Amino acid sequence: MNTSNNSNSSNKTPNNRRVVDSEFRYKTVDDICVETNLYSILGVDRSCTSEELRKAYISRSRICHPDKFPEYPKATEAFQKLAYAYETLNKPSSRRAYDVSGTSDLGSVNGTGDETLHGVLYQMFLEFMDGDFEMIRALVSNPGLNLGDDAIETLETAFRRMRELLLAGKKYVKIVQFELIRLYEIQQQLRALSYFDVFGRLRLTMQLARLTLTIPMLIDKSMKAEFEQSGVKGVNKGLLGDGMAKVIGGLVAVLERGEQFV
Repeated sequence: MNTSNNSNSSNKTPNNRRVVDSEFRYKTVDDICVETNLYSILGVDRSCTSEELRKAYISRSRICHPDKFPEYPKATEAFQKLAYAYETLNKPSSRRAYDVSGTSDLGSVNGTGDETLHGVLYQMFLEFMDGDFEMIRALVSNPGLNLGDDAIETLETAFRRMRELLLAGKKYVKIVQFELIRLYEIQQQLRALSYFDVFGRLRLTMQLARLTLTIPMLIDKSMKAEFEQSGVKGVNKGLLGDGMAKVIGGLVAVLERGEQFV
């Protein structure tokens, strides 16, 4: 009997998995909407660290974001409550005040919640560029990818320019917000793996690299579209040159194929 149950569970069709995922999302939204405890809204313990708080906020924001859940108006309310809970608990002074009083003014929650999410993703991506990006640089420098020194240098220049764009403002964070959320989730999965899980680490590193390379492509596409709408022609005003865009597109395709064999 147990074997049968396990078999049914492991052989779920894509449609069945979508139904389960959808039911989970509806339940998460409904639970957040009726919850008044800020820790419970985020799904964390009172003793959680700042990083655990951020992880929970990003994870639940992806589930509840109205752009990903347009058919369910309650998602907007849940998304706003998540932002309010995170803003309150992420600041030591307001967190202490809440821990002492146990009350919060959830009735004053307003706005879209996007400003909070974009601020968190913006900071997270800058941290990634300053730290874990070395892992991506090592991967794209792999001799097996047959990239010349000029191509690698051009790629690094493109990422430095993207970093400068993000430092100048959060305009482009919204364009790649769901890619940034997924990037963060892969980072967390990678850090949770055993050091000896070689294939698992390789698979996640390839996913991380592919997703990281996709981000400048999306920003490049958006910048070019904005420039074309301005009516000016003959000059490439994107983040990447046409040649670099092709190189990155080729790398993404190679990484996608590689993930299938790891």
